[in-house]
Amino acid sequence: MNRKIVIVLTIASLATFALWHFGAAKNDAEKGRDPEDAIPVKAASATRGRVDLSVTSVGSVLALNTVVLHPRIDGQIQSVRFREGQMVARGDVLIELDPLPFRAQLQAAEAQRARDAASLENARIDFERYEGLLKLDSTPAQIRDTALATVHQLTATLANDDAQIAIAKLSLSYATIRAPFSGRIGARLVDAGNVVHTTDTTGLAMLTEVHPIALSFALPQDRLPELREAQRRGPVPVQAMSQDGSQLLGKGELILIDNQIDAATGTVHCKAIFPNTHDDLWPGQFATAVVRLREVPDALTVPTSAVQAGAEGTFVYVVSRQSIATPRPVRVIGVFEDRSIIADGLDAGEPVITEGQFRLAAGARVAVRAQ
Repeated sequence: MNRKIVIVLTIASLATFALWHFGAAKNDAEKGRDPEDAIPVKAASATRGRVDLSVTSVGSVLALNTVVLHPRIDGQIQSVRFREGQMVARGDVLIELDPLPFRAQLQAAEAQRARDAASLENARIDFERYEGLLKLDSTPAQIRDTALATVHQLTATLANDDAQIAIAKLSLSYATIRAPFSGRIGARLVDAGNVVHTTDTTGLAMLTEVHPIALSFALPQDRLPELREAQRRGPVPVQAMSQDGSQLLGKGELILIDNQIDAATGTVHCKAIFPNTHDDLWPGQFATAVVRLREVPDALTVPTSAVQAGAEGTFVYVVSRQSIATPRPVRVIGVFEDRSIIADGLDAGEPVITEGQFRLAAGARVAVRAQ
């Protein structure tokens, strides 16, 4: 009898444990589907409205003018008159070479001219004297002709002296190296006291023009008709953005659509110019060019941060009413400020995820946070 009671109690205990175990597992499963365990994201709705159709491309910033300063005469550097990285104006003195040898050459050339000028004056007096005597038949014509030839010879000598003086003055002017245009001076490559030569390859410093400045970039060849049409309508606005598109670096204008397409890349080279008043653009910097093409009166747009790139093209994560994230292929035809223009794949009002996509997979449950 006692044995039967033990068996009954054991069976009852096992049944109780099984009920508890499966009930707990069910609760855990339900708890796993709790909204609090959903992936937090931010989302925004696709909207329709008037926008400016633009196309973007990453390019590099170029100085409009760049020059490596070289000496035009051999000499010793007497002084360096600039600070490295300084903004200089056109005509500012940057480097001075020792001028004494060139002043001495100028003085010697001027002294030679003075001597030859005196000889020419004496030759003219002799010629006039012989010319008078010839009229009185008091001297042969040959002597008069010789005096005239001497005048012509010394006149040519004086002209050569003037040329030597000009060369000496030019050499003296080369002892002072000035900025050929306004810009930013780079590092000093040679210190004061060194002797420099016209054959040196290093140079003395580099000067770059940064106001204004250019941005060079390439656009797909299928955008060329729109670019040309925009150019025919007038100046084409271009914005320079940081590489991630988060910061506006400058507003400028398209100045170049190259005259041929690069067959290797299928792109056309373009260049835009920017005032760069606040030095937000720097030579050698990478920046994103946003070129305005035309106005679209009823465009469907989403924040550009919502657009993702995949192996099969661009897509966005759409949030369903059940808070499920589903990837949706879309076709982007341009950008407008911080929004991308969608040609197809979305409807107005559909919410798309703008932040937190890196944690998502198809069918993931999400919790949309406030922007």
